[in-house]
Order: sequence, then structure tokens, then C-alpha cells
Amino acid sequence: MTHQKRLSAPKHYPIKRKQNTYVSTIKGSRSSENAIPVVLFLRDVLEYADTEKEAKEIVRKGQILRNGEPVGDIKEGVGILDIIEIKETEEIYRGIRRGKYIEFLPVEDKRAFTKIVGKTVQDEDYVYRLHNGENYRTGDEYSTGNTLLFEDGTVKELELEEGSEVLVIKGKHAGKTGELEEIERRGNNKSGKVTNGEMFETKIENLVAIEEMEVE
Repeated sequence: MTHQKRLSAPKHYPIKRKQNTYVSTIKGSRSSENAIPVVLFLRDVLEYADTEKEAKEIVRKGQILRNGEPVGDIKEGVGILDIIEIKETEEIYRGIRRGKYIEFLPVEDKRAFTKIVGKTVQDEDYVYRLHNGENYRTGDEYSTGNTLLFEDGTVKELELEEGSEVLVIKGKHAGKTGELEEIERRGNNKSGKVTNGEMFETKIENLVAIEEMEVE
């Protein structure tokens, strides 16, 4: 297994940096900036495993689902906007960034929200690059910056536009929700003014259009 020093691990990892020497690195589509390995989720967040061996056994039994699909390796990442299910306990968590940290909130809502960050065309299909590093291929056309909402086999597009309900996923306001009141363009850069009892401004790339999402 590939390891890295605990003291040099990403700051959002929920670990005690002076205990043990190594932590597992992430493999797969998730970025180490926006996710943590499943082994840390099971051991350090939920405390359902004391060791990597115990975490491996939980994963081997197919107990961990990420956005409805079984996780096959404890080095796979779980992170921002992922829905993580524990089959045996029927618990559901959603990953949310709070400042520099990633929190996993217990929720009842299993809908998966994914922001489109890129788009290409292959043959007659569109291939969408999502914020979590995954690709989604379909014949349906959607707009970059919008959200694809996956629920019970259906896909719905949520537009990132003035009046949209949004979640901040990066920057100092990460974790806040509100209404996107205004989009400002300064040259090639866009920012959004968001209201939620207060008004703040953040880069438009930091915002994800949502719909009645549990974030508390």
C-alpha cells in the first residue's frame, strides 16, 4: 500500500498527526484536496475500524456504497457532495466542506449532486467531467457549471443562475448555502453574490446549484 507521512497529509484529513507514522493515500477519481480515503472515514471519522485490516474487511463485504455504488478499495476517496451509505447500519452521510475541513453529515437524502466542470463530444454523445473527477456520458446536452442531480435512476439539471439555491464548496465561505442573487462578470472572471441572512461574494466556480439539500 502507498503511504504518506501523517504530518504532510492534507490539512482536511481528520487525523491526529502525532499518532502513528503513515496514512493511506487516495486512489481513483477523487482528488486528495477534496476527499479522504475510505480507510480514514471508517477508522478516524466513524471509528468503525481500529486498523486498516478491519477497514478492508468492511469494504470487502460490500458494506460501503458511494453514490449508490460499492467501494472496492479502502484507498478510494469519499469527499465533497458524495453520498456514503453503510449498509449494515443503514446510515447515510454526505460530504460537505467547512472552511478547509471536510465534514460527513448524517442525512436521509440519498440524492447525488454533481457539478459539471467540463464537457467534450465523443461520437454522438456528450462526456461531462464532474467535480468529483468522474465522467458521465449521455446523449443529452447540459451546460458546464450546472448541476446534475441523480435520483433513483433519473437525471435532472439544476441551472447555476441568478435566483438559484446554491452551496459553496470552496473558499472561506465553504459550507454556506443561500440564494445566488447576482452574477458579476469582470473580464473573463465571474463571481456570485449570495444571500443567506447576510450577503457575501465568492468565485462562481466555488458554487454548486442545489435543491433542498441537508447541510446541517
